[in-house]
Amino acid sequence: MKPSTFTCLLAIVLAAIMMVAGCTDTGTIHQTTATPTTSPTRSLTVPYGEDVKTSLDAPATSEVYLTMTARADSKELGGGRSFMRIQVNGKPITAERLVNKDLNLTYGDGVKTTYYSKNMSAWYLFFSPDFVGYDNPKLADHILEGSAYVYKFDVSDLVNKGAPNEVTIENIADEVAAQYSDPKTIEFYKAAPIIVNPIQLEGKGVDVVGITKEASPVRLIVGKMSTVNLTITNNLPGTITDIEITDADIPSGLSGRVLTGKLDTSIASGETYPLSYEVTADKKGTYTLGAATATFADATGNYQQISSGTVTITVI
Repeated sequence: MKPSTFTCLLAIVLAAIMMVAGCTDTGTIHQTTATPTTSPTRSLTVPYGEDVKTSLDAPATSEVYLTMTARADSKELGGGRSFMRIQVNGKPITAERLVNKDLNLTYGDGVKTTYYSKNMSAWYLFFSPDFVGYDNPKLADHILEGSAYVYKFDVSDLVNKGAPNEVTIENIADEVAAQYSDPKTIEFYKAAPIIVNPIQLEGKGVDVVGITKEASPVRLIVGKMSTVNLTITNNLPGTITDIEITDADIPSGLSGRVLTGKLDTSIASGETYPLSYEVTADKKGTYTLGAATATFADATGNYQQISSGTVTITVI
């Protein structure tokens, strides 16, 4: 059938361990342990007339996209219909957010329709046993423009960046089936759950909050010191608070005390905050200083985590 138009504070204050390098304030850190977060990919099955919610972590980047591969499960190819509604944090995903393909589509036999129905406020899905059929150019009825099953939406303004977000997929095939009186047609819709595999939030552009790790010099002789600089940059609209840093252990062959713990300050939008410590070269060799991580609360109270790169120091 082919209708024409569808996420205990365990702290002992050990010492105030470092002065802020190059800042008007002094930055004091109290040692604590930060908890890492992950951003898993999900798969969903949404039965007839139901909705399914899932929590997805959004990258802490300037651009965030909801990407998903979706179809209506059926034994054979059967055209399509608009009956998938999508929300992110309670906000509907509408036509203007589609970025990976043209909003209009054409079947190989010339029939034209659209990926989004304004009347149903729903996204068009293909009845298909797999994620291949309507992308197969050997099929006379294949879709001429873009990937039939893949949807990518710009949700940069809807998500909590670097934090969990609620994504809801709703199967409104019951609303569509209510337009028919033929029992076979109604049963067809009932037997075709929405299959989404995978669904995820992807980041692009610059990190809205970043942490860099550098050392100077990176080449020195035994007995000399190198300064390790950590810099946190906040490009979020609001101030970040409750900032904790966890730095990697110093490798054997170098000595010093890493900068790890909670900052006694916040960082306003558009500002950077530098910290530094010294390492001493004890033995010849090439050493890698591991990545530093920082957790913080953004202006909405959501916690995020970021990581720096690594640094290589050569002792001669």
